[in-house]
Amino acid sequence: MAASVAVSVSASPLSRARTEDGFALAYDLQFDESRRVLAEAVAADPSDPAPHRAMAAIAWIEILFAQGVATFEAFTGEVPEGDVARPPAPAHLVARFSAALATAAHLAARQVELDDDADAHYQVGATTALECVYGATVEGRTIGALRCGRRAVAAMTRARARSAAIPESALLLALSEYTVATLPWAARMVARVSGLSGSRARAMALLEEAAAPGALTASDALLLRMVIYAREGRHEAVVADVRVLQARHPGNRLFWLNEGAAAAATCRWAEADAAFSRGIAGRRWASGPRIHGEAALWLWHRGAARAAMGRHAEAYDDLTQALAAGPRDWVRGRIHHQFGELALVAGQTGDARREFEAAVALSIRGGDSLMTRRARDALQSLTRH
Repeated sequence: MAASVAVSVSASPLSRARTEDGFALAYDLQFDESRRVLAEAVAADPSDPAPHRAMAAIAWIEILFAQGVATFEAFTGEVPEGDVARPPAPAHLVARFSAALATAAHLAARQVELDDDADAHYQVGATTALECVYGATVEGRTIGALRCGRRAVAAMTRARARSAAIPESALLLALSEYTVATLPWAARMVARVSGLSGSRARAMALLEEAAAPGALTASDALLLRMVIYAREGRHEAVVADVRVLQARHPGNRLFWLNEGAAAAATCRWAEADAAFSRGIAGRRWASGPRIHGEAALWLWHRGAARAAMGRHAEAYDDLTQALAAGPRDWVRGRIHHQFGELALVAGQTGDARREFEAAVALSIRGGDSLMTRRARDALQSLTRH
């Protein structure tokens, strides 16, 4: 979540302790309580950038939720070479993010001027990294995020040069190494000319450091590694990491949703059905904070799992409810693709064709390249036969 804090001799110990508490509350989706605790951290040390950065990070997560981001699937598509369109972000959350980030950046720069130590450069690097991640995930600025990333990596490298005792600094460097390593060729060349290196092996080694026992970035590192494993199709490893996160943050219902999605990706349909059913039975999405289209995510996933298990009537019911629950376009495309599969099983090829055509149109609109290809392949298969 990019809000982790490092221990500092210059910041108030109470400010850093309360910031860590606020960060843990945010991971349990207790955003209001987290903001209250972070306000206490600010009061303890108004010059500390860490709690302001944590407030910005919470606003960023709320924006992602408003855009319907809830599972690793939102980050496992192909990395674009250029900027991409994103759903508009709520203005009040953008304002909250911008104000908190600007304050954090100002205080971090001032800390470097006053004390050229490892923590000062860490604060600059972590604040700049949050700006970069926001630009890439909310605004869709791929190239801009690379330029911003160079500044963040430089600051974090200076922090590590001054002290090797900050394992938290490894998180940003791991993210940079992996991102550059997986960019399309042209963008990768731009990144390397800008001074950014890319190596999956270095990224995974740095993640191990960031996830070390006692590191304040341990949950962040596990979450990032979970996304990386999902991108690479290592869904058994995703399940292992998400279960650790469940134990650490039992109040975060999204880890149950992601466990089910990862189990489904490995065709462990009964496990997936059980994970989704826990959330659906308790209507966990109603407990807040609100995530756009979350109910549809739970229902679509369970419907797909039940279809794979041959429980077609139950699957159809789940998918129908999912479609009525206001899903994002990429989810709507996947629902129509699943309806097409069910129509094929029933021998209704005309209905199947219409569902696959809808899946193609919605997947293109939703930027889901994987499902676009699958739905087109299904249409071509129908044409051949």
